[in-house]
Amino acid sequence: MTVIKSIIAAISKNGVIGSENDIPWHYPADMKHFRNTTRGYPVIAGRKTYESFQIRPLPGRLNIVLSRNSDYLAEGDTEVYTSLKAAYKRAEREAKDRVFILGGAEIYRLAIDQVDEMVLTHIPEQANGDAFFPPWDRSQWNEVERRSEGELVFATYRRR
Repeated sequence: MTVIKSIIAAISKNGVIGSENDIPWHYPADMKHFRNTTRGYPVIAGRKTYESFQIRPLPGRLNIVLSRNSDYLAEGDTEVYTSLKAAYKRAEREAKDRVFILGGAEIYRLAIDQVDEMVLTHIPEQANGDAFFPPWDRSQWNEVERRSEGELVFATYRRR
């Protein structure tokens, strides 16, 4: 079985995804979309992103943390890996059909050339922040789903 590697992210108009290890906006519809989309699937997050979660580990998912520190201890039954390749391998053993990469910026940069799909929330504002989504060539992607909820646009892209 082929497992789809999918990035999920919320991105402002100017590419911001975070500020001081937090999300610089509050849209309950985006949080609901994130929960509903990732629940039941393995998720991979960088250490700083994982530590920013209010609830750790995220319930209803295999939580995998990427850290340069092999001695890093995460809460609960969260598993820690030092390479994206090892994290993918572990996640694929658990996955039904998909693995979600949750960020942050450094993990997205590592993963973007390897993923099959991106599930993006387009945030309708310019945001101040210090973490940015990596540049991506839209000509390499097909938009396969798009829906709006209020000001938010939820779009799914698949690699051509």
